[in-house]
Amino acid sequence: MHTTLLTDAALPGANEDAGGVLGPVAVMLDGAGVPSRFRAGCHHGVAWFSHALAGRLLVRAQDLSLPLRQALAGAITDVRGLHERECELDRGGPSATVVAVRWGAGHLEHLVLCDSSLLLEGADGTTRRLTDPRIEDVVHEETGAEAIEARRNAPGGFWVARHEPEAAEQALVGSTPLSALRAAHLVSDGITRAIDLLGMHDDSSLARSLREDPSALLRSLRRAEARLPPERRPRKLHDDATMLTLCLDAP
Repeated sequence: MHTTLLTDAALPGANEDAGGVLGPVAVMLDGAGVPSRFRAGCHHGVAWFSHALAGRLLVRAQDLSLPLRQALAGAITDVRGLHERECELDRGGPSATVVAVRWGAGHLEHLVLCDSSLLLEGADGTTRRLTDPRIEDVVHEETGAEAIEARRNAPGGFWVARHEPEAAEQALVGSTPLSALRAAHLVSDGITRAIDLLGMHDDSSLARSLREDPSALLRSLRRAEARLPPERRPRKLHDDATMLTLCLDAP
């Protein structure tokens, strides 16, 4: 197996994404860039949270007998313990999306929480994209930032890793035979905007570009963002963009 991790910050020195590989586990987290008033109870930054949680999830998930949801719940509890005595988390704290995979016993397990994505590139040439659509559903149903925030980590709303370990139970999980896979790509929504915002790729062509030349993909993505007309530009013209690729058929 060959792994590649590549990340590009939207602003130099301010990358809120986190990713890593340890043993049979790979994780990719995208820190949620919400307005500061929605995390007013905590003085820690989003990057601190996403990196702290990524490290603890990598360690927790080394126990192959522990389901990935339980590993994530334990990691959230670990990070909460780092700052709950000095922060008022009931007033809001930083959060992150999570994608994690673990391989062994002939299968690749996966966990996806919120709108980062896992692209599973099949040995048969097909590509399957796994993401959690609930945040998009809420965004389409609500009209204001406060109304959207009120449905974060709430029944009937959307779920993200924050300080509530019960959010882990809402993650999408499953497994795929390793023999059926060519590659797996853990990507932030800064990467999948190449599909959803820019129309540069579909799932299959994005997966192929990530496997063949991720640096070229990032360069073309940044150029396409810069060319967007003002009326099509999102709140953040550029976003942190992170990809972690596992090539399963590598020698």
